[in-house]
Amino acid sequence: MKSMNIAASGELIPRLSTHRNVVALDSTDFTDVAAVVITTADSRSGILALLKRTGFHLPVFMLADEPVSAPVGVTAVIGGNAQEWLELENAASRYEAELLPPFYDTLTQYVDMGNSTFACPGHQHGEFFRKHPAGRHFYDFFGENLFRADMCNADVKLGDLLIHEGSAKHAQKFAAKVFNADKTYFVLNGTSAANKVVTNALLTRGDLVLFDRNNHKSNHHGALIQAGATPVYLEAARNPFGFIGGIDAHCFDETYLRDQIRDVMPESADALRPFRLAIIQLGTYDGTIYNARQVVDKIGHLCDYILFDSAWVGYEQFINMMADTSPLRLELNENDPGIFVTQSVHKQQAGFSQTSQIHKKDNHIRGQARFCPHKRLNNAFMLHASTSPFYPLFAALDVNAKIHEGESGRRLWAECVALGIDARKAILARCKLLQPFIPLVVDGKPWQAYPTETIASNRRFFSFEPGAKWHGFEGYADDQYFVDPCKLLLTTPGIDADSGRYTEFGIPATILAHYLRENEKCDLNSILFLLTPAESEEKLARLVAMLAQFERHIEDDTPLADVLPTVFQKYPVRYRDYTLRELCQEMHNLYVSFDVKDLQKAMFRKESLPHVAMNPQDANSAFIRGDVELVRISEAGGRIAAEGALPYPPGVLCVVPGEIWGGAAQRYFLALEEGINLLPGFSPELQGVYSETDADGIQRLYGYVLK
Repeated sequence: MKSMNIAASGELIPRLSTHRNVVALDSTDFTDVAAVVITTADSRSGILALLKRTGFHLPVFMLADEPVSAPVGVTAVIGGNAQEWLELENAASRYEAELLPPFYDTLTQYVDMGNSTFACPGHQHGEFFRKHPAGRHFYDFFGENLFRADMCNADVKLGDLLIHEGSAKHAQKFAAKVFNADKTYFVLNGTSAANKVVTNALLTRGDLVLFDRNNHKSNHHGALIQAGATPVYLEAARNPFGFIGGIDAHCFDETYLRDQIRDVMPESADALRPFRLAIIQLGTYDGTIYNARQVVDKIGHLCDYILFDSAWVGYEQFINMMADTSPLRLELNENDPGIFVTQSVHKQQAGFSQTSQIHKKDNHIRGQARFCPHKRLNNAFMLHASTSPFYPLFAALDVNAKIHEGESGRRLWAECVALGIDARKAILARCKLLQPFIPLVVDGKPWQAYPTETIASNRRFFSFEPGAKWHGFEGYADDQYFVDPCKLLLTTPGIDADSGRYTEFGIPATILAHYLRENEKCDLNSILFLLTPAESEEKLARLVAMLAQFERHIEDDTPLADVLPTVFQKYPVRYRDYTLRELCQEMHNLYVSFDVKDLQKAMFRKESLPHVAMNPQDANSAFIRGDVELVRISEAGGRIAAEGALPYPPGVLCVVPGEIWGGAAQRYFLALEEGINLLPGFSPELQGVYSETDADGIQRLYGYVLK
């Protein structure tokens, strides 16, 4: 590894005796230095507090011409003799040696050895690519180290990623310590695979699974289709803006749950712990955060295990206002459920795409019959893991844990929260139509009137107060849910927040999303931007400026060709002479005509969930055998779905295999079909439902149903 720099006061740089590059204190963020040298005056200027706040634990030396005592935070006082320069170098070398986490450290050392190989992968450190112009371009684009780090899993020096030995094991143990888990497993094919690992390790045919209807499709795949477990669904909220909310408070009542069991498996209704597993979204895609302590206290005694699908969080324990909601911070005893937590590290933590991790917290039930031992979980892990892992993915998970260790992780997320609060304040100041999804007033004062540090330290500034008009969610209890401060949620015009009804004019969020092209997700009159420690004031200022510019386009009724040139150029005849407001009005009218907001809400309410005709696993088996037919969704009413149907994002099934098409779900997809034909260029991605063009050139939606 290239030697890191020394940071020093500008006046000291000429005096330092070191082979390392020396940079000025005011020109570094301290991520590229291995030691710091300051003056006595510097020690009184706040630099020591700044260095402590980084959480990097850098060695700090104070160069003084006269004998002085070392202030708190200073490693040693030096005068500049040869022995002291050696001590500085030794301290910097120790810092470098201890900086990198276990697996990544081993990987970098191994790559530096430059070994030749006759094993897979066949590109042999990129040499195969370099023998063709296209391959050479590919190699040069990504850089040499990526190809050298992509090496054969048969080399034992890096440990084994499937049976967890060597540096791979050390990396996962380190991550478990950082995230407060008993064991941690790194997963290289996403949380879709992580969820399947957990559900395949715990569930079999005949088991009951308590199932959040908001769950990502991977939980349906693992728990219901692969394992064949029987679900008891928990109804969940949607608000008029299209945001995904939480499970109703009444669903956590034991009497209610046992009544639901009687409907699907009456012989288990009075069992001590009827549920082998409960699967709950710790945070929804749209930033509704649960309190894990409340969940465990209310339903934990009914469940062997609870899986908190934390794909959209995972950082909560590093943020002060959120930390006590984390399942990994819970104090548990032998009567509590075992806990699994899956996290999509690549979503808002520091990881390459597809990086995920499983946290296991169940030592408190070790020795009980319901305990899931490592070997059983690892059997499921190996069902879903490749025998040819891509080591840079694993290394990224290792480094992510190191970044989050100690004060550095808490500082990074505190800065992220503060930037998000300031961005919301800027939007409130500059925009009239696009509004942050937060309480308008807190304790009688406007939300934005409070200091940023006050907002960042208290959940009441993000809390869903039951019945409050601003959020429009129903069925919540006090202190049950709050908005994730790291999800920047905005609403667009079209909904009267006081009544929940449509207004005369609206701006569907997909139009704003096409203008910005940098959001994470949009739906109906809501749009989501993910915030991470990667953000900067400048980046968020650009976003606010673009939002304000979009509002000016609305006010000026700018020609559509100028606002959405890509859409206009692709469909010039359809949108000839259109203005932005005309497009907004037409799409808004479509929403109103189908009452899409109420259809979306109804799809997740118990009284309007599709009727379950058969076990999802059996429906999937029929699909695999070909005992199905493809029919138009308009004609699918009363037929049993062979395949799950959903729009993506968010990847939440509206119809589950084995359920009967009809009602709100069928009308919702027909509304989407109408939009696909009426407003080309704004078609959603649909899975389990297929668009085909008929003889008249009209696109029709189809789905597979059982014969």
